[in-house]
Amino acid sequence: MPHIWIECSRNVAAEPEAQALKQAVYAAALETGIFPVGGIRLRFQVIDDYIVGDGDPTNGFVHIVLRIGHGRDLDTRRKAADHVFEKVVALLTPLRDRAPLAVAFEMQEMSAELNYKFNNLHEHIERRRNAA
Repeated sequence: MPHIWIECSRNVAAEPEAQALKQAVYAAALETGIFPVGGIRLRFQVIDDYIVGDGDPTNGFVHIVLRIGHGRDLDTRRKAADHVFEKVVALLTPLRDRAPLAVAFEMQEMSAELNYKFNNLHEHIERRRNAA
């Protein structure tokens, strides 16, 4: 973990800040030190059909959900969430200064009992690291 969903409105998707967002959030998640690289899954989706605020077509949004595995204490989760959100705000502030923009970020903890995994990414990543 984490699994990260980033959505943004079509009207901001081509902006340089939105283009850099995927890599910035990925790097910030790694920088927290609590997520293994083999556990990170990040999706970036541009949303074509949306209404933001009063419906003005210049209004844009970015919505980020970071879902993590169960078991970390609140202080650890809060520090990680704060770190990622600080990076998001730093990156998106110039865009917000140019255009109406709503940014939302949420960290969610997945169920300990109903969270299933089937992957071999950790093994392959370790092999590639050792081969380098």
